[in-house]
Amino acid sequence: MKFSQFPSNVKLRIFCGFFDHAASMSVMPFMVLYIADELGKATSGILLSINVIFGLLCNLLGGYLADRFSRKGQLLAGQMIFAVIMILMAIFIHPAVNMPWVVALLFMLTAISNAMVFPALEALIIDSTTEVMRKSVYVTTYWTNNLATAVGTAIGGLFYKDHRLLLFILIIIIMLINTLIFKKYLIDPTTDRTPRAVTTHWMRDLLSNYKVAMKDTRFVVFTMAAVFIFSAEFALTNYIGVRLHDEFKQINLFGIHVDGVRMMSIMLIENTILVVTITFLVAKVTEKRNQVAVLMLGTLMYTGGYGLAHHLTTWYLLVLVIFIATVGELMQTPIISVFQAKLMPEDKRASYIAFGSLGHSGAGLVASSGLIIGTVLNSMMMSLYVIGLGLIGMLLLYLSIHSTIFKQQIPS
Repeated sequence: MKFSQFPSNVKLRIFCGFFDHAASMSVMPFMVLYIADELGKATSGILLSINVIFGLLCNLLGGYLADRFSRKGQLLAGQMIFAVIMILMAIFIHPAVNMPWVVALLFMLTAISNAMVFPALEALIIDSTTEVMRKSVYVTTYWTNNLATAVGTAIGGLFYKDHRLLLFILIIIIMLINTLIFKKYLIDPTTDRTPRAVTTHWMRDLLSNYKVAMKDTRFVVFTMAAVFIFSAEFALTNYIGVRLHDEFKQINLFGIHVDGVRMMSIMLIENTILVVTITFLVAKVTEKRNQVAVLMLGTLMYTGGYGLAHHLTTWYLLVLVIFIATVGELMQTPIISVFQAKLMPEDKRASYIAFGSLGHSGAGLVASSGLIIGTVLNSMMMSLYVIGLGLIGMLLLYLSIHSTIFKQQIPS
């Protein structure tokens, strides 16, 4: 499908999401480096691990609320909370104030706003699309998100050290504009929903709401697979980024001074530029192939490439393994997204999305724990550790798709 054929909600998600994501990526990936510099690697690893767990709990609550009340109202509230957090973070990270513990706390509190926005918005997108059009929607959304990442990380890599305040102001302005656009144009079929009567304690009702997802063995195994697989890439702004910051030997690349921080930016930019330029080519080449085989090969390339990046410090080898990992990413991501959406019951989509976020939250936990594990293991052992996790993820993914014990749970 062409962009012009997408439902209006999807167009808004893609358009506003581009500017939102670009602004966030100009600052947020570099916050890990700031916290590590100011508070130490071990402390930052512990804080990031706590943050992932906190984010997961917030996501579960956010999905529950989005299934009970207006998704649009929750989305708008989350956007505003994020803008307020960014204002406070800009104040406390300013060199004249510089209170790293407060900044770290505010960074963790962004999990609240993310948990309000993500399940509500993603559920609205699934509500607004049919199964036939979803792969096109996911490929296009994935493409624009990565274009935004390229723009955001390029801006962040160039201006973060000397112009942090300007970057924070940019995020705040974009967030407020997006909130106004969503308020005026987003169509929410749940706006007039009558809240479901709850006769038990809200916590018991929340757990009951997720019982269906937790009993869905196929979806649980799929989510566990995502934890092991995605942790490889998430380490780029955690263990890999910090290691390059400390160990990468400064070079002049095509007349540009490149240190560890800029090398991380180059890797992020390479990943996103490749996504922008070859996403539709890879989709075209693989569309008539066996989709399970494409998924398995793509996952192997993805985890293997990022696994090797845990050890390498030579710039051209890092560029090569990121190329391999990115091609694998393009092969696996649309298939995973379509499969995940198909597993979600219509009346519990936000809850399933929130529960499925355990894949990314768990991956973030594994990746952030790499900062702690990396104080014990050397880079080669870390590389083997990450590749091993990826192989476990591949096995679980294959089982969630093919094992006969799950066939009775395949959605119609």
